[in-house]
Parts: sequence; structure tokens; C-alpha cells
Amino acid sequence: MREAVAQALAQLGADWADVAAVASITLKSDEVGLLALCAAQGWAPQFYPPEQLAQVAVPNPSETVRRYTGTPSVSEAAALLAAGRPSELLALRLEKHRFKGADGRNATVSVAELPAQVPSPGAHFSAEDRLRLHAVLAARRDVRHFRPGSHIAPEVRARLLQALMLAPSVGLMQPWQFVRVTAPARREALAALVEAERQRTAEALGERAAEFLRLKVEGVRECAELWVAVLAPEDGTVFGRRTLPREMALCSVACAVQNLWLASRAENLGLGWVSMFEPTEVAALLRLAPGALPLGLLCIGPVDAFYDRPMLEQEQWRQRRPLHDFLIEDEPHECA
Repeated sequence: MREAVAQALAQLGADWADVAAVASITLKSDEVGLLALCAAQGWAPQFYPPEQLAQVAVPNPSETVRRYTGTPSVSEAAALLAAGRPSELLALRLEKHRFKGADGRNATVSVAELPAQVPSPGAHFSAEDRLRLHAVLAARRDVRHFRPGSHIAPEVRARLLQALMLAPSVGLMQPWQFVRVTAPARREALAALVEAERQRTAEALGERAAEFLRLKVEGVRECAELWVAVLAPEDGTVFGRRTLPREMALCSVACAVQNLWLASRAENLGLGWVSMFEPTEVAALLRLAPGALPLGLLCIGPVDAFYDRPMLEQEQWRQRRPLHDFLIEDEPHECA
């Protein structure tokens, strides 16, 4: 058992001191190897009945395990319960590490991550916190140049997903879906759709066509992760959107993307929102549900450098406008 846990921790780059809790099924509450390891490390093991473990959704359920224990998962479910995150599959840092000891006995270890320690929603933030937030806001860029062949660690991906799920939405409708594209052929097909629209856009730009075609407008092939932001099918929410149903749903999805964008920048990852595609073609390629609308291909990943200024500004395509162009204040005589 000790060697199995050691190997699992090594895979994660973790140490024995990082372990906060150990858990298993009640059937193993008298297992000598487990109890000896816990005693040596000063851990107080927790044991869950099979009925409770069976209620936890896991990525690798097993009918064989169910026949012997009464639950389709022991290690994964116990890890999630011990971490206090039974409904968060992304909390699993290591799904199933199987180990066979010299005595011929098998051990399976799963590792879940404890929730991040975040300030209470009612907390007051410091001036330093404020400066850091504004630094991230100012450093955010719509990125098109990624480091080919790079990857995003599962724990970082989990933090990004958590960030987008914290986004506000009108009537708490959360009208978003995100499709993670992992198949190379599907990524290539999306890149082809973007290129077709790029050519159509150039034709529509007239005299600026050649200038436009010199710009790099996407990183679909090079980015580490490719996600598609989707407006989910209508769910009938009325609260807050009776007069603007479509508009409020779109704004809510945009809030989730902005959260993801800022969280990516805080992880020193670039994100580019690509909207050059025919929505019906992307929906068909991804086999989206009727009524679902793809809004953006989100290219995410490590970059060699972030742009000093927005890329379109650097390339002299367009310049930012000043604040006074956007701020309108009521004149005193116009107030009721």
C-alpha cells in the first residue's frame, strides 16, 4: 500500500505532507496495510459504506467492483467524498493508479484535490488585491500566436472551468455549454471552416482585403486546448429577460467567456476568441442539440510572448477609442 501511494503522489509531483485525508470503503476498515500506513503517517482514515460511495458519479465505474463491494467505485468515490467534492469530477487529480505488490496483492489509489481556499464572498479586498485584478484586466489579450505542441495540465484546466462556472447570468440561467475538442480530425475540420470564412470576409472587405489577409486571425491548429463556446438551447427562463430573452442569454455566455479569459491570463495562458465561421456548419460538425448556437472557438494555451498592445492595434488595423466616446451622463435638466 505504501508503494502504491508513493507512486501516485510521484505522478502528481506531490509529497506525503500534501496528503490531508485518506478514505476507503468500510469493507477495508480492518485492512492491515492501510491501517499501518495511516498510523505511520499520522493520518486518521475515513471509511464510507458502499451505499454512500455508490451515489458518487465517477469517471471509471466498474461492474466487477460493484459485484465484490456493492459500489461501482471505491478509490475514486472515496477520494471525492474525503475532499468534500462528491459532485466535482474535475477535483480528481489522479483517477485510478493500479499497483501490484511483490506479494501479489493489488492496490488502487485515486487522488482528489481539496477546494481552493478562497476569501469569503463577504470579505473586503486589499489595495494589493485591487491592483492585481486591474493588472490582469490590463494584460488580457485576444491571442492568435500559440506555442505549438504545448499542453495544459489537468489541474489548470480544472481551475479554468471553475472560473467560467462562477460567471454571472441573468436569472441564474447559465445558458452556456463548452465543447472541448480533442479529436485532431475535428480540430482540422474546424480550422477549414474558419479558413473558408476568412476568405469570405476578405472578399467583403473590398480594398482592405489584402491587408486583412496578412493578419493572423486564429490559432486553431497550434493552441493547446480548443473549446467551443455555445449558447445552449432555450430553457424558458423568464426572470430578468422577458423583454430581451435572446440578448440576455448572449450576454450571460459572454460573461462566462470573459471569466475564462481573465482566468487564463492569470495562469499565464493566452486565449483567442475566433468567430469567423458559419454557425450552422460548426453546429453540424459538433452535432450540437437543436437550438444550440456556437458563438466562438476559444483557442487556449501557452504563448512565447503576450502582445504589448491589442494585436489589431499593433498591426494598425484599428485603434482604441477614448473613454469619453463611450460615457454618457444625464444632463441635470433631463432628469425627472
